[in-house]
Amino acid sequence: MASLTVGVCREITPGDRRVALPPESVPRVRTLGLDVLVETGAGERLRLPDPEYRAAGAGIGSRDEVIADSDIVVALRPPACAAGRVLRRGQVMVALLTVLRAPLSTPFLIHKWADEGLTVIALDLVGDAEAAGSPLDAAASMEQLAGYKAALLAADLLDRPLSAGGCAALPGTAARALIVGHGPAARRAGRTLEACGTEVLTADNAPSDLRDRDIVVTSLRPWLYDRPRIVLTAESLATMRPGSVVVDMVADQDGGNVEGSEPETVVRTASGVLVAGAGRLAERLPRVASDAYASHVIALLQRIASGGVIDIDPTDPVLSAVLVTHRGLVLRDSVWRPIMEQMTVAGLP
Repeated sequence: MASLTVGVCREITPGDRRVALPPESVPRVRTLGLDVLVETGAGERLRLPDPEYRAAGAGIGSRDEVIADSDIVVALRPPACAAGRVLRRGQVMVALLTVLRAPLSTPFLIHKWADEGLTVIALDLVGDAEAAGSPLDAAASMEQLAGYKAALLAADLLDRPLSAGGCAALPGTAARALIVGHGPAARRAGRTLEACGTEVLTADNAPSDLRDRDIVVTSLRPWLYDRPRIVLTAESLATMRPGSVVVDMVADQDGGNVEGSEPETVVRTASGVLVAGAGRLAERLPRVASDAYASHVIALLQRIASGGVIDIDPTDPVLSAVLVTHRGLVLRDSVWRPIMEQMTVAGLP
């Protein structure tokens, strides 16, 4: 019996240097009885050239060859969407779906994948109820990296040190931060700021008066089809002192948690507050993020393809948390309901 092939697609989003499987991960995949085929140049932005993949036991091919010859296609962003291609019936696609951030088109895209017979596995759709200890929860890993970078970004932009006292150059009181949210990103941002001597307060929403806060970090990411929720208005921003900092970890082309934030941009308000739109912070640690993502991909492969045979069990509670489409069906009710609502609005059967 011919072995299965795992195909690794090169990320094509500008500025994203991550790769779904670094060369060091290839031997671990091969021990599962799987071949690895990597798209030419997939790791070059991380200084991981094709010869390193070959030395690790992977084959190298064009994007067309990877998509045509792979049984399981892995990437961070869905390659079929990014490349405008259609994967063949029966293939497995592993990616992150929340990065699509296209609330109006995403339901139709997922429905299309189901119609095409793809098995789609999204490693960022593990819900809060299933998240604790899940080996497939790539979102938590990316969010923790983002939270760490959010804290460092805030410290870099702030006009004063985070800690207090100890020498004449430090202020008499610590900087004060508000973390909006309680997820992995919020927790990591809070712990990092506290480790730097900051006084940290965590809340589900931002109060209207923020004059006592030097830093605000917002991390309330929307569900797959939703737009980000504004939790910090321009009026609230105006209550902050000049030189204070806001980091919007959700900001992208569909908006963010902070009114007026712009993706991947730092803007200064009329009152002198710096607002950083930072929805892609995990990408600023591309090597660590790639290694973390690869660990989740390998955990998935151990579950669905160990021994070189694809075995998808929709009743597996760990797998069902990330299994989006399989055998022509959209399996998650939380994914299917918005698809039906969108199709009803559009008048489609």
